[in-house]
Amino acid sequence: MSRSAADQVLAALRAQRSALAAHEAGARRGTDPGELRQMRAAVRRLRATLRAAPTLFGTELAPMTRELHWLSALLGGIRDLDVFRDYLRAELPTLPTAESDAAVQVLAHLAAERGRAQRGVAEALASPRYSRLRKGLTKALGRRPHRAGDDVSLVDAARRRFKKLRKAVAALPAKPTDEQLHAIRIRVKRARYAAELVEAAAGRPARRFARKAARLHDILGEHQDAVVAEARLRALAASRAGGLDRSALHRLIARQRRRRRAARAAFQDQWPKLERRGRKAWD
Repeated sequence: MSRSAADQVLAALRAQRSALAAHEAGARRGTDPGELRQMRAAVRRLRATLRAAPTLFGTELAPMTRELHWLSALLGGIRDLDVFRDYLRAELPTLPTAESDAAVQVLAHLAAERGRAQRGVAEALASPRYSRLRKGLTKALGRRPHRAGDDVSLVDAARRRFKKLRKAVAALPAKPTDEQLHAIRIRVKRARYAAELVEAAAGRPARRFARKAARLHDILGEHQDAVVAEARLRALAASRAGGLDRSALHRLIARQRRRRRAARAAFQDQWPKLERRGRKAWD
């Protein structure tokens, strides 16, 4: 990897570490869901950037990479609750009375669950484990990275991400499972972040690819949000919690299935466009 490329990666990592610190207090308080989402986005980008240049810091950041996975999972759980809550609130004006009443009851259950999850996040961010992670990142990113002899260019790394994505999509069955589409979403995200990292070097084709990848990532995110929402609704319907109208819950579940079908159709429509952008950028 050239020195300029190494410096580019280091600058990106430092910016993401700064974002992590900037949103930590807000995520710990839990009063503004946007703070937690921004912190989680910084964690995701830290992990993606480290994947794009895995040998840049030798083995120094390997333990922190594992800890970033822990932090991402922790923040992801509460993020899913927030997304489902925001979705139900937005849907309330469009729902018939029985479904609207059921949605209000579900929101009450989500509020209680979120309170418990928020306490877990606050405890984790005040823990020695998180403190070690933060200090380790600051120490590692305070030094200039070395240049490893087997490093490849960032552009080559972005090219590999796209090829892995294209191969994974080609291997999908005619009716992919929810899990398979979620795996594609992860590959789209990685290809997007790798492209964004090399926009300065690869220019307009990488920029256009990254924008298309962001669009497809959002579509598959909508699909995954519907999957998570349906699972939560089914769990509530099976829990026999007092006062819940199960017929109305099942109608809400049907709405999630429609969301999934719409997202699947959008994926089928948008993937060829992203593939064309990828070929222009990386082939």
